[in-house]
Amino acid sequence: MSAWYGGIFGGLLPILLLGFLYSAIADRTVFALWALVAGAFWVVALRQGLAAGWGRFRLLAALFLVLAVGLAVFAGLEWEHQEILDLGFRAVFPGFYHPLATAPRTAAALAGIFALTGLVFLPLGWRRHR
Repeated sequence: MSAWYGGIFGGLLPILLLGFLYSAIADRTVFALWALVAGAFWVVALRQGLAAGWGRFRLLAALFLVLAVGLAVFAGLEWEHQEILDLGFRAVFPGFYHPLATAPRTAAALAGIFALTGLVFLPLGWRRHR
């Protein structure tokens, strides 16, 4: 049961916060919709993995790969709405603004890191423990 709550608070909550925060900053509902869709995929992967009795590494691999795909889509959204997102971020958080916060390459790099991590964990999940 703790894996469920850990997955919800450690994965779903940050996805929703990122999407809704960027939606408010850019005044674009597409970021909130991204959060809902990415969050739904996260919860489905988490629930299916736990119900199927996947091991820790196999479940983490699946979740990291879901997050990688979600962040790749997020990078595309940032690229499409970068100007308004950049202006909104400067207006709402002028003291915290840094160009990397709204750069699509940041989300794309994170997507690559999560994909690589998921691919590293995947073979570890296939190993049988004796």
